[in-house]
Amino acid sequence: MKHRPLNSGEIKSVKNILTNYIGKNNIENFKFENLYVLEDKGKYDVIYANKEVLENLKNFRNIYGAGISFGSFEVKSGQKNKIKFSISLEGMSLISSDIIKNYVVVNKKGETLFLYGRDVFKSSILEINGGGKVAVFNKNKELLGIGSYGGGDIIKNIIDKGWYLRKGG
Repeated sequence: MKHRPLNSGEIKSVKNILTNYIGKNNIENFKFENLYVLEDKGKYDVIYANKEVLENLKNFRNIYGAGISFGSFEVKSGQKNKIKFSISLEGMSLISSDIIKNYVVVNKKGETLFLYGRDVFKSSILEINGGGKVAVFNKNKELLGIGSYGGGDIIKNIIDKGWYLRKGG
């Protein structure tokens, strides 16, 4: 697998997604230099690692992985320069303390349901800020996962921290 720093187009794509959660003012505090792309057979994973790990990567050619999965890029078919970044659960965890928009806070019952891979109904929602792909928190502002909220009565579970136990990931 080949690893490399993000190019300017990729950084812009990541910034666009992160701005949806942490806002424009907080984006300048994010350390984009800690991100790198791990390429393998048309798959582009974005990895977050500290400076020392990134420095050591220069000593190796074929890397399976080092650092935390921050997300991935999808290259639009037929549009080589059109890339879309999708943040991972661990990527969302890394920015969770800075999230100021596009989040939902759920009560204890909603927390349990969400961590078991279930969707959450409006009766379990304590706070909503934004919509679309949202970070889902418990009442203590601990990240539970990523959901989808379209303005209705339900938060659809995309991925949650219970997934690791259920799937053995």
